[in-house]
Amino acid sequence: MTNKMLFNRRQFLGAMASFGAFGAARPLFAAPAGRPNLTLGILSDIHLSISKGKDGTLSFAGEEMFRKALGWFRDQGVDGVLVCGDMADRGTVEELEAVARAWYSVFPDGKAPDGRRVEQLFVYGNHDFEGYKYGGRVKSIFGKEYYDHAINKDLAAAWKKCFHEDFNPIWRKEVKGYTVIGTHWTKDHCRGWEEVGTSYASHWFEQNGATLDPSKPFFYLQHPPLKGTCHCDWVWGHDNGLVTRALSKFRNAVAFSGHSHASINDERAIWQGAFTSIGAGSLKYTGLEYGDVLPFGRENDLPSPGQRDEDPYKIMHKMKIHSGHQGMILRVYDDRMVFERRDFEDLGLLGDDWVVPLPSAEPMPFAYAKRAAASVPPQFPKGAALAVRMTKGKNRGGKKVKAVKQPVLEITIPPANGKKGARALDFALRITGENGKADDRYVFAESFYRSESGGAANVPTVCSLAVNRLKATGKLRIEVSPRNSFGKAGAPISTTFAPHV
Repeated sequence: MTNKMLFNRRQFLGAMASFGAFGAARPLFAAPAGRPNLTLGILSDIHLSISKGKDGTLSFAGEEMFRKALGWFRDQGVDGVLVCGDMADRGTVEELEAVARAWYSVFPDGKAPDGRRVEQLFVYGNHDFEGYKYGGRVKSIFGKEYYDHAINKDLAAAWKKCFHEDFNPIWRKEVKGYTVIGTHWTKDHCRGWEEVGTSYASHWFEQNGATLDPSKPFFYLQHPPLKGTCHCDWVWGHDNGLVTRALSKFRNAVAFSGHSHASINDERAIWQGAFTSIGAGSLKYTGLEYGDVLPFGRENDLPSPGQRDEDPYKIMHKMKIHSGHQGMILRVYDDRMVFERRDFEDLGLLGDDWVVPLPSAEPMPFAYAKRAAASVPPQFPKGAALAVRMTKGKNRGGKKVKAVKQPVLEITIPPANGKKGARALDFALRITGENGKADDRYVFAESFYRSESGGAANVPTVCSLAVNRLKATGKLRIEVSPRNSFGKAGAPISTTFAPHV
């Protein structure tokens, strides 16, 4: 194993060979038999969060979940574990020590029970870098000397103290003959868009690309999503595109990122273009996809660009997503990579495995357009029906809009996850009135981010709408269609309802 910086400048050695085209949205092959060449656990945004009890003791929310995930990885025989940043929620050395404590409790001295070395493949994110500034919690715990507890005070010293290895802003490790490269967030504040905390990695690939073996995949991790790759251009927190441009020269590159907390059972979490890019989700909680396009937002979403004026009038608040504890495991064989996605709350599967052929295919099999066209839409089960009633509720309110009790149209939508491999990400509603006017609304499927077989993801979704914000009046025809993550809709179900306001 090596952990070093390289500075020689050479030209890239050449392109990867073609493997053939992709024919469907389902896995290309069945998972292969035999032992994989390499097995990696993959996590992001574990956010171990410090708090202080009345007796002065410190505790770290998320530590047990992290230990649970590590234990499952250990039992799967991993050779290493990637964490794509945001380990320490408030950026304290104490939180980073809790991360290390969990790691070494599962992998003493960095080893599996059989004595094999298991590589610690972690990078800093924005919370590690500047979380001590967020919300004033660190100052409230440690007082005037709070910065002495910040990782930011000495990134290298904190790293050495916790993980017993030298700190490099960009590190390279060889794991069972495969290269893994990680970039720490070491500059600038979190912007939410066009992040620059890891963009300096682009220079590393310009200088060291020729040292990467073109005959096998290499793996790269950073905290912010690579612009224009996984989860589309809209994803919150993407970087400024320099790393995307640099990796576009390497068809064998497989990049992992976090930051957005976007769900990994959204099929847009894996992207292939000039290379492969994967959003690693979050072990702490799942983020909602505000800033999307067509539609910009859902009724149970955060305020969204383009609809901020309408947001205070919404009845529904943001879906509760703190049970979203996601991660994945990667198994690399001679001819394919298999990504298995897990819900660490109940250890259930989050969808079919992604099976990526090796050498890297031309065209890439997980390119969005072809997968979207071939994707299977979710369907309501036979006999499924909507339930509609009038009730009362308060709108969200805002600075200029009061939250007031008012008539609410409540539509209960049955789950539409019965067909394997066809999960409902959201529902599209069309409400047409006797007056000839219509309203289109969208709502996330309840617990869409949970395991496909678990009870949490197979419950009805209750959509609540302010009656006085609807253009449709009189007797209503309500039609609801389940949609997958590519926006492809299954067959709708409908009903009529006469509201009495």
